[in-house]
Formats: sequence, structure tokens, C-alpha cells
Amino acid sequence: MNRKSTILWRMAVLGLFVSLVPLGIYALERHNRIDTEAMLDVSVSIRTMSHVTVDKFGDSVWEVNNGSGFLVSSRNCEVWTNHHVIEDAALIEVFPRGWNRTAGIAARVVNATPRHDVAILELENCDQVPQAILGDSSRVQAGDETFAVGNPLGRNPDSISRGIISHTERFRDGTTPYLQTDAAINPGNSGGALFDRSGHVIGINTAIDSTRPGTNVGIGFAVPINLVMQTVADLRLGPPSWGDAGFSGIVSTLTPDEAEVLEVPGGGGALVVTKTPDEGPSREKLEAHDVIYRINDTSITSTEQAVRLVGQYGVGETLALDLIRGGERHKVEIVLGEGWQGDAAPSPDSYEGFLGMTVEMWDSADGDRGRFKKPVITKVHSMGPAHRARISSSQKSVLINGPYVIPYLLDVKTVTGVAYQGEFHPIATVEDLDQFAARAYREGEPLLLEIEYWARSDPQDHKQDLELASTAFFKLMPQRAIAVVTEPGPEHIVGRGSGPHLEIGGLQASSKTL
Repeated sequence: MNRKSTILWRMAVLGLFVSLVPLGIYALERHNRIDTEAMLDVSVSIRTMSHVTVDKFGDSVWEVNNGSGFLVSSRNCEVWTNHHVIEDAALIEVFPRGWNRTAGIAARVVNATPRHDVAILELENCDQVPQAILGDSSRVQAGDETFAVGNPLGRNPDSISRGIISHTERFRDGTTPYLQTDAAINPGNSGGALFDRSGHVIGINTAIDSTRPGTNVGIGFAVPINLVMQTVADLRLGPPSWGDAGFSGIVSTLTPDEAEVLEVPGGGGALVVTKTPDEGPSREKLEAHDVIYRINDTSITSTEQAVRLVGQYGVGETLALDLIRGGERHKVEIVLGEGWQGDAAPSPDSYEGFLGMTVEMWDSADGDRGRFKKPVITKVHSMGPAHRARISSSQKSVLINGPYVIPYLLDVKTVTGVAYQGEFHPIATVEDLDQFAARAYREGEPLLLEIEYWARSDPQDHKQDLELASTAFFKLMPQRAIAVVTEPGPEHIVGRGSGPHLEIGGLQASSKTL
């Protein structure tokens, strides 16, 4: 081959190599590309509103909380999240990515359990929301890359953070072997998906450890998706259930050195019963100062280990305990009781009228109250139209001044107008509001209430005048209170009782529940 041919051949090879480099880079980039868009698309934000309760001042109060979740079935519109996200929720709204409306998609609880902190929701619709691909958490290893998607702090929907798996089986205070990650997780991320780099869900973000409450320091915990799937399968069969030995609050850990003094065999730690149980499965089985060193032939060295061991057994199963009582060895059998102690959720309040709130006229009252000439909202009824529209009632407070308790108005909400069928109307009396509510109910039309919020610049200074702080509008659909009769079931999982009442002064004024 002559010199010219050699040069041409080398140039051809070089040209081919140069042309293939971009293709190689493109292929490598596609291979390494992480589809965060797909992770965001399957994820949703969750907003809940608690039932209305009565606080110590006699005022009706409710709370709004935020969380996250992800769609697992487009056919059933099913979302998985944490139990604590929807605990005590009267109303649940779900917001898909890019949602631009004030109200979210209504959701109901199919079933939920606090044991592994898992909840199943069903949406009214899930159009254009893709379902997540579930991974295999048993294959996860420390150092694997992870991505957490959610709504941190309730103000940052559709947020994603990146980290690694720090530990694959981190027990905290129960039976859940959490995945530990340093992907940034904050309050509001709860219930959101933890993805691997392939976009598969490997866990549900559930908790954080921090030096101050509510702050992220790089230690987050997710329930492994394999455990979530098993828990969901159990929840589909009925209400939550697990075995309980009655150890809660009555046992403490003995270190090996401490157990040695009590001549515990095996040279390990043990449990000591701190008080004789007066109820539950351990009643008449255990006594104060019993030393438990073996359960079902497994040596027990800590309360945490005992919780995990008992958690493997169901209601009605028997535990054989080896223990030392009064210096002698004994064997005791305990039949496990029911560990699920959920309360039924409160039923909707009954009320008269159509708006689900009590309004009063204070125009003839003395003091601060006499300044308000428009209808004042004094109570909101749980699950009524006002509550559903996120309307709050006026609130009271007290100031402790030496031996004296000084009651005063913390804030006041007044109804000043109503918009109906495109026209705004000022409201002067309770009767004015009642007439519009009745008309809207008959005609099946919504109302838009104008509500003024009055407050003190310093809530602790009862001598300050209440000043107009803001005006807001609330859309609601008038309806009658419906007597709801429900059978106990998974949709009614937990409730919260009303707080104690503290009467801080009567009010002689006309009032009406609308």
C-alpha cells in the first residue's frame, strides 16, 4: 500500500470514529438518563381538613394538613400514602402535578393502618394521571441512588430531591424495617414515593430524624415497598389487626451486666416487668419484677426486639415466656389480644338551615361585641357547607393577670355580603343571609360569601382594638344536614374527641344556625 493510500485509509477510519463519537455519547446519555418527569407525573399532593372540634374556650376549630402520595392504579384511581397523613381527616383532596384549581380531587379512605403507617385512597377521578411502577425493595442496597418526590412543608408541590440509601433495615420504635435515605424529606413529604434511579417506587417516605422538630438533617425513613404491598393486601381483607401481648408501658430493658445480677441464663440482656398489669393479655400472667429472658425459644435482650418478635404473631396465637420470678424459673403462656384500637370517626354535625354555621347579631351588645353590626360567625358545624368551604368561626381567648382570668375576643369573622347568580348583595342581618341561603338551596346554586376578618395586631394584648385585617370570599353549596348512619368499617378509622369546655362569659344576643 503506497503512502497516499495509507493516509486516505487512516483518514477514513478517523472520520468514521469521529462520526460514531456523538452516537456513542447519545447512547450513553440515554442509558444514564434519569426520568424525573415520570416520577413527578405519578406523584400527587394531599390536603386534608380535620373534623370540627370544640376547644377549651367553647369555639369550633379545625386544622388543615398536607402530605403526599402516588397513583398505583389508573383503573381504580387508587393512591397510596401514609396513615398519619389522613388520620382524623374529615375531607381529603388530592392535587395531581400541574393542578391549577383551588379545590382538589375528592378522595375517600378505603382502609388504613398505623402499624406500618399505610393508607389506601380512592379518588373520584384520576384522568391523565399515570400510575407508578412498583419496584422490589429487597434488592435495594446501601449506596443506591434514590429520589424523593412530594410536597415539602405543604408549600412546594411537585418537588424532587436526590440522595442515596444509607441503610436498608433501620428499626425505630416499632416493627417496621425502614429504608434510611439522605434524600431531603420534610413535613409534607409524608406518603410520597421514594424512587430508584429507574423510576420504580421502592418505598413510602414516612419520617425524619432531626435535632429540632420539623427540620431535615439528612436522615429520612421510608416504608419498604414490599412491606407496603403486603400491608395493602392485608387491608383489602378487612380492618387492621395484629397481635398484642400487653407489654406496652410495663416492661423495661436490662443490659447484660444488669441481667447478670439477676442470674439470667445465657449471658445476655432481658426484660423486667416494671408493674403488674391490671388489664390486657398479660393480666394475671405477669407480675412486677418478673424477668423475661426468652419468648417462644428466642432469647430476648431488649424491648425493641420483643416488639418486633411479638409483631410476627396474630390475634389468638400463644406466646411461651421463660422468666424468673422470685429467684425461680417459670414458664408462662400468653394468648395475644387485638392490637388495633382505632376509634370510629365522628359523624357529621346536625344543624338547622343550609350553611352549616351559627351566626349572631351583636349590634346591641356592650363592649367589643357592640362594634360589629353585621352577622358574626360563632360556630362551624363539622362536615357542613361552611366547613367544606374552609370557613372559620370567631375565636375567644383569655389572659392570666395575677389571680384574674380576663376573657376577650381573639378575632371576629363577619358576613358582609353575598354574590349570587352574578350579582353582589350586601348583608345586614341574619335574616338577609338566611333568605339567600334558602333560595340558593331551592335552586341548587352556589353562594359566594364575603367575610371580613377582624383581629388585634398583638393577639396577647386584650386592650387593643380589633381591626379589619382582611376580606376574603368563600364559595359554598347550601345543603341540609343529612343524618348519616354508618356501620363500623375501614372508612371510619380514627377520631378525636372534643376538648373540655370553659365558659368565659355569656352573650345575650340573637343567633341562628344557618
